[in-house]
Amino acid sequence: MPNSDAGLGTAMRRVPRWWLVPIVALVVVAGLVGAYFAGAVAAEGVAPEQTTTSAVPVSAAVERRAVAKQVAVAGKVVAGAQVAVTASAPPGVDRLVVTSVAKAVGDDVAPGDLLAVVSGRPVLVLQSRVPLYRDLADGDKGPDVTELQEALAALGHPCTATGTFDAATQRALSKFYAAAGSTAPAADSASKAAFRWREFVQLPGDRGKLSSISHAGTVLEDGTVARITIADDAIVARADLLQAESFPVGTPATVRAGSAVLEAKVAQVSGFKDGDPNQKEVPGKDLMLPLPPGTAGFAPDQSVTVTAGPRASESLAVPLIAIRQEGGTAYVEVESGTGSRRVGVKVTAQTDGWAALADMEGLSLGDRVRLP
Repeated sequence: MPNSDAGLGTAMRRVPRWWLVPIVALVVVAGLVGAYFAGAVAAEGVAPEQTTTSAVPVSAAVERRAVAKQVAVAGKVVAGAQVAVTASAPPGVDRLVVTSVAKAVGDDVAPGDLLAVVSGRPVLVLQSRVPLYRDLADGDKGPDVTELQEALAALGHPCTATGTFDAATQRALSKFYAAAGSTAPAADSASKAAFRWREFVQLPGDRGKLSSISHAGTVLEDGTVARITIADDAIVARADLLQAESFPVGTPATVRAGSAVLEAKVAQVSGFKDGDPNQKEVPGKDLMLPLPPGTAGFAPDQSVTVTAGPRASESLAVPLIAIRQEGGTAYVEVESGTGSRRVGVKVTAQTDGWAALADMEGLSLGDRVRLP
């Protein structure tokens, strides 16, 4: 009996795996059935995948877009240079008060103009070939006297350029003051000066535009009565050395500030400048493009983008991979109701995966072209 129990225990340890037998049988049967059907299909000469799917050509629509390879750099609008106009107190005057103004903000300023009257004395504009630096009286000589005489003659007040301040110079000066609605200093004044240089403003380039002026009744604490812009606002952009090669002087460029667009030309290219990491400024060269006065949408300090070349024009365009070649001729496959047709094309530009096409007969906006 003990031996019989031992044999029975051995048999019981093999029983828990009995369920594997039917599973193996099922797998074998399934394999045989699959092999049978696969053989049947192959016998009929039809591939299994061909019974469920078919090849669908991939295509893209012909679009109208601007396709051009252009170099773009970041810049900003820089305000034009300005000159501060200051008045000085004549003898016997304790403080500076604007008694009247003759110009308004935005007015052009040129030699001969009256800007304002401060504490009863005029502020006049005179040409600036030789800087003024002293008051003049009868008998004074020098290049500044010659400059004054030539300036008076240019303004229509005849005066011979002798280089000596004389009675003829005094008469011409008096006529100049009278034309401006004022009177020239009296030669017998306390200073003995017939010409007070501080009553005149000289501008680099002789012309400008009034950007600000104090209104009548203003007490001038520092003497500044007006500011004159002597250079227009400009676009300044930094290009690295490689980018700068696309922006030589005279290059047309497109400037964008938001929705505002300006066509301009590069007027100046600076020498090499070091970058400033704190200002996110790369090493390179500064490009300067003039900004015509009154251009809408471009305010000082506004960020802009400067792109080399004029604004790219739109044309028919397709994905570059749609262009095929045969025998040196480019063409596209245009889908039609009966399949496709070949249309020869002329590629005028390509960039960013697109090809610009010249208008061709047989190709229209919206047509679908096949892709490989």
